[in-house]
Amino acid sequence: MSRPTRPTPQTPSSAAEPEAIHQAFSWLLLDHRTDPNAEFVALTKDVCLGVQTCIDLAHFSTMDRESDTTPVLNIADTERLLRLGSTSLQMLADAASGRIDQLQSRD
Repeated sequence: MSRPTRPTPQTPSSAAEPEAIHQAFSWLLLDHRTDPNAEFVALTKDVCLGVQTCIDLAHFSTMDRESDTTPVLNIADTERLLRLGSTSLQMLADAASGRIDQLQSRD
């Protein structure tokens, strides 16, 4: 059994296999994925949920150390997650600042 080939000028694209089975996840419907405002809202949601996870893991690990329970994270990894959260929030703030600058330059 032969594999389908990639599309070329001689073969129609319908005969080609898909580029990949996996499709990137997005909070947005297909119609909104090219809207810069919608993309920023989706980025904000992703960053906030990621930072929340970092803070939760750090918090529970700290609480476990105080109660003589083996924590999920050691102290160094806890600090790394807190730094990741902080850096992620700075990235989001920088992105928001850039968007504010764009809005103000239109006026």
